[in-house]
Amino acid sequence: MPIYGAMLSIRRLVCATLIVAGCSGHQAQTGAGATSPATVVARASATHAPVGVARAFASSPRETSLTAPAPPPPEPTAHYASLEAARDAIEAMLRRTVSARDTAIHFSRKAATFDYLWVKASARGLALGVVVNDTTACPHDALMNALRAAGWVDDWNYSADGQDGTVMGFVCRQFLCVVEGRWDGGDPTDTTYVPPPGCEVTATIVPRRLDDVPDR
Repeated sequence: MPIYGAMLSIRRLVCATLIVAGCSGHQAQTGAGATSPATVVARASATHAPVGVARAFASSPRETSLTAPAPPPPEPTAHYASLEAARDAIEAMLRRTVSARDTAIHFSRKAATFDYLWVKASARGLALGVVVNDTTACPHDALMNALRAAGWVDDWNYSADGQDGTVMGFVCRQFLCVVEGRWDGGDPTDTTYVPPPGCEVTATIVPRRLDDVPDR
């Protein structure tokens, strides 16, 4: 092999080992004029010589929803053989909310025609009523809690609150019960007006309709 070819092979071997940029035809310097490895690497960057670079890539975290989906509404467990059986059970709950010895409390029961709120239909129903004529606490809250304890669940499509009363619906497996409480809430424009005590509570029981819901 010619001497020049041997020297060129040695130079290429050194270049491949050190990965320096001065191997494109410039002779390596020695002694005081020798180029340091740091300078060689800098020149390699400036002359665009191929230099191996290791890169680390950090993957971005996947986007996730922080809001849990709303749980489905609870299903009622209360079940009655007939509309009359449901009425009798609710009347027993209502009577337990007040004192049987209080002569200022009066109960009633009657047939009723009920107009559904969210569907154009009406149904025959049964209604219970209680009138309180003294300062006894109005039993609407106690009746609502008794219905929940008996396996009825709130129907928020029948709910309203105001100064003079409240409305709340409840459903069992076959029936809807709408509890209404009414009282004199006073006159906010007249600070001298004192509302009389007492209230009236009505519970109306009708067949439950699954289509009696607001339009989505």
